[in-house]
Amino acid sequence: MKRKKRRHNVWWRSIFKNDAQGMLTFIVLLIIIGSINVYSATFVEATLSGSSMGGFFGKHLGILIVCGLAGIGAYRMDYRRLQNQRFNYIVMGIILFLLVAVFLIGDVVNGARRWISIGSMSMQPSEFAKLGAIIWTATGLLKYKWKDLPVRKKKTVTGRRSPSMGNGIQRLFQYIWHTVTYLAPLMSVPMVFFVATLLQPDMGTAVLILFFPFVLIVIAGLNRTVTLSLFGMGAVGAFLLAIIQPYRLDRLRSLFDPWSYAQEGGYQTVQGLLAIGSGGLWGQGFTHGTSQYFYLPEAHTDFAFAVWAQETGFIGSLVVVFCVYMFFRIGFHIAKQSRDYLGSLLATGITLLIGFQAVFNMFMVCGCLPVTGVPLPFISYGGSSMLLNLVAVGILANIAKRNEAGVKSIGTHAAMPSLREETQSRFKIHSSKGESHE
Repeated sequence: MKRKKRRHNVWWRSIFKNDAQGMLTFIVLLIIIGSINVYSATFVEATLSGSSMGGFFGKHLGILIVCGLAGIGAYRMDYRRLQNQRFNYIVMGIILFLLVAVFLIGDVVNGARRWISIGSMSMQPSEFAKLGAIIWTATGLLKYKWKDLPVRKKKTVTGRRSPSMGNGIQRLFQYIWHTVTYLAPLMSVPMVFFVATLLQPDMGTAVLILFFPFVLIVIAGLNRTVTLSLFGMGAVGAFLLAIIQPYRLDRLRSLFDPWSYAQEGGYQTVQGLLAIGSGGLWGQGFTHGTSQYFYLPEAHTDFAFAVWAQETGFIGSLVVVFCVYMFFRIGFHIAKQSRDYLGSLLATGITLLIGFQAVFNMFMVCGCLPVTGVPLPFISYGGSSMLLNLVAVGILANIAKRNEAGVKSIGTHAAMPSLREETQSRFKIHSSKGESHE
């Protein structure tokens, strides 16, 4: 009797061979858009400095080659090896070491110490902390499951037992302790990364380091009351952290009325809006925009989307939005089709990591969110961000590859065989069964 294949009721299956191929197609399209945009956003500065192609664009191409090789390496590695505790500790230790090294040998740029220079290149360790936090929480959720406290019961006059919450204060402290003991092992490493990043200071990245693991915990079945309580406390905490620093408070003020602060905290937002608005429907044309003439700060990094929108217009912007949307769709489909719990959690976390940052950046450039150092994945210039994203995509593609292998047992956690070893073992099992029937 032949085994029926799983049906994939998604339209891109009629175009692409599998989920990995579809996802990588849109990622490559974003990388091409990013490369074109980096050249356009930096060619004026490169020409004035006399570096021509050897400037930002030349470095960007070199970054793509190195990060692409790293992504291929992540794709070829079985993602289940992330369950290995020793391997996990080594990865988290390296990330923490780099975060600490920032305070010792890091470069100060615009009042923040976030980068470590290595020759002519620079590295931002907090970018790697985002993926590290997701991996730590995803692997931890394999061991720790949320369980609600049992409801106490007391005897009534009739002798029957009825539900009772007992002493209200005592019950509250029990619930708090129960929540803390559950979250502690899952959020310990992300919390350390959060504090180290916040002290650089880089509040935007620090908040994301905690946000992605928390979403995974909620998806894994965290109690709704606890979720809302923690979300409320997190929102209050983020607001307090924002207002205690004058420059963060200025950003919040300029968010609601950037035109009143057009020469102060709202300057970057206003210039971004002017660039987007001047693009019209079809844009001003490649290298014909004005943002690269030093009107728009960080035109090739945080505000790369504004440069693209100005030169390609509303149509070009829709292409980027569509690519991000398709990445969301395919990424969550990979998570849904995952053959094991770890793959589902990692696929969800990686999809959120890349997709949410893209949405956040575009909303930020459009003046809907405060200006932070969150880049637009695959389009903003930056080696650390590109390395993080391509390694994450490599892991996601590896999960998609395993999804295509069929629905069968995946082996024990201790052995964690590779896909080739697992396939070979299945052929041996089938051949032995055939011999026994004979």
